[in-house]
Amino acid sequence: MQINANLSALNAIARKQEVSTNNIANISTDGFKASTAVQTGDQIKISPEARAASLNANGDEMSTTEPTEDFVQMTVNQNTHEANIAAIQTQTDMEKALLEIKK
Repeated sequence: MQINANLSALNAIARKQEVSTNNIANISTDGFKASTAVQTGDQIKISPEARAASLNANGDEMSTTEPTEDFVQMTVNQNTHEANIAAIQTQTDMEKALLEIKK
C-alpha cells in the first residue's frame, strides 16, 4: 500500500531531522565534525561533512557545522513531513469513502 511508502518517507525525514538538530546542538563544540544525511534507495546514510575545520584563537579545531544549511534542511524536512502526513490522511479518507459506498 502507499501508506507504507509514506511511513518509510516519514522515518527518513525523522533521521534527517536528527542529523540537522545534532549539528546545530554541537555548533559551539570544538572539533565537532558536522554530518549529512544522504538517502540512497531506502536507506539513509549518515556521513561526516568533508568541510575543513577552522582553528579558533587557541589553535583548536572549531565545529564544521554550517547553521544556514541545517536550518534550510530542517525547513525542507518540515514541509516534506507535512506533505506525507497529508497524503496519508487523503488515502485514509478515500478508504473511508469506499467503505461507505460498499455499505
